[in-house]
Amino acid sequence: MAEKKKELKTKPYKKKKVCPKCGHGTSLADHKNRFSCGKCGYTEMKAKNG
Repeated sequence: MAEKKKELKTKPYKKKKVCPKCGHGTSLADHKNRFSCGKCGYTEMKAKNG
């Protein structure tokens, strides 16, 4: 019996924003209305459209 090979499906890499206070290695979490750093607490609000 020949088994079919399963293809590895990967999603495209989405580059995250880097925290300006902590520097490289710490990314900002993407929330509904803001970006926030879990390490230092830096918060950046997203722009409202309309």
